Amino acid sequence: MRRSAARSRGDKSRIDSVPGNAASVQSVETVDIVPGRLTDSTWTSMLSQEEGEEVLVDIIAELMEEVMDRCYQLYLQRQLIPFSVWWAQNNLAETLECLLLRRDEGDDPEHELFWQED
Repeated sequence: MRRSAARSRGDKSRIDSVPGNAASVQSVETVDIVPGRLTDSTWTSMLSQEEGEEVLVDIIAELMEEVMDRCYQLYLQRQLIPFSVWWAQNNLAETLECLLLRRDEGDDPEHELFWQED
């Protein structure tokens, strides 16, 4: 009696599982965007993923712009003092050269034969 009871329980579990599988298989009508390759649901998921990527690209672009602007400002701050010193040194040197001009003695015509008349 035990064997038959065990078999009947096993049969019951098998019988219960079969209708569950049959109920899950349904004929679902799908609209193909590209017949045999791209369905409407796949197309919709691709569009939503693309929109998400576009939002992400915009966020990254904005972040990169802010970072690059800040890097450029730091670069300018670091170059300000060396450039100012270089500019002041060059202008001071030019000013001193203008103030301390030496007199050009010119060439001595007696020693330079090519300056004499033929």
